[in-house]
Amino acid sequence: MNDINKLTIISFIRTFSISTVNPYIGLALNQYYKLPIYLVGLYYLGLTLITAIGYVFGGYMADIIGRRNSMVLSTILASLFLLLSLIDPIIFILFMYFFSNAYGSASNTFVGDTSNNVKGLIKSFSRIRRGANAGWAIGPAIGGFLYDKYGFNTIIMIAGIVSLIAVPFLLPLTNNKGSRKILIRPSKKFSKFLIPSILTSIIMGQLGLPFVLYASRYFSVSIAGYMFSINGGMVVLFQDLFGNKFSKFNYKHSLSIGMIIYSLAYLNLIFISRVYELALDVILLTIAEMIVSPINNAVANALSESGDRGKYMGFFGLTVGIGRTLGQSLSTELSFSKYVEWGNVSFIAILSSVLYLFLTEI
Repeated sequence: MNDINKLTIISFIRTFSISTVNPYIGLALNQYYKLPIYLVGLYYLGLTLITAIGYVFGGYMADIIGRRNSMVLSTILASLFLLLSLIDPIIFILFMYFFSNAYGSASNTFVGDTSNNVKGLIKSFSRIRRGANAGWAIGPAIGGFLYDKYGFNTIIMIAGIVSLIAVPFLLPLTNNKGSRKILIRPSKKFSKFLIPSILTSIIMGQLGLPFVLYASRYFSVSIAGYMFSINGGMVVLFQDLFGNKFSKFNYKHSLSIGMIIYSLAYLNLIFISRVYELALDVILLTIAEMIVSPINNAVANALSESGDRGKYMGFFGLTVGIGRTLGQSLSTELSFSKYVEWGNVSFIAILSSVLYLFLTEI
């Protein structure tokens, strides 16, 4: 079994465990710990400032101690702090996110080492996303069911224990290292690419707390879990197909088209009133995700310098992390009106689509 297939299995384990908890953290802070919804939004904003550093930490560690070692360390510590959040979720969940983000940078760096061209990277990221989304297909549904029946602490315990199963699978991986330089200056092409990428991450962050709040308000928490299952299941079935097809096209055009689809799909949420309509819209959202996500990661990797790939991926992860969390915070604050919330999201997606055309140079 090659390293990409091993990492696909690992991604399934980690994503399954985290996704049983992640969509419901904001909801639990509001329902169980009685934080007003505006404070939940501010919590996610503060979470950005603290945990985004985890991406940079993970990138530097991937270069200094190696990709595999960094993934092993961050997996163990993320699991530990998730279990400690049974004591104080507001504090320890921050540390869980910090080390989960560190894992993300190390994992992206590991994948970047496996191919020297964008086409190969798109296929690799597409394969790994299948594993991750197999976990995402069942994790939120199980988490939503257990949340409704047994409460938030139950899903924390399950997630914290299951995520540790990934460690034995990580140990056989190769442990490439990069340079030990502390300060680097990212290239102009890479820096320009980060501008539409941060807008894209704002959009991708909507399929988290904002979507859960929306679905729970107009439908139910369980329905939100089922929608995540549709999303994850589609990626498992079709991500390789989309990766193979779109790896042959112009990359910036593909990214632009994907963001237009995102814009239309989120705008639709204003008008949806039935479960089947919501399911159809989630299918549209997933199509956009399957186009944009692997290409965005592949292009970022291709624009990085191999000796400092970990640091580049750390900065890329920092950008993505800030965008995702800012997106969740902004939409949470705007959730008083679905017209304002999803109209704003749709506009940002269109803006990202345009900027990809002008700022992507590869």
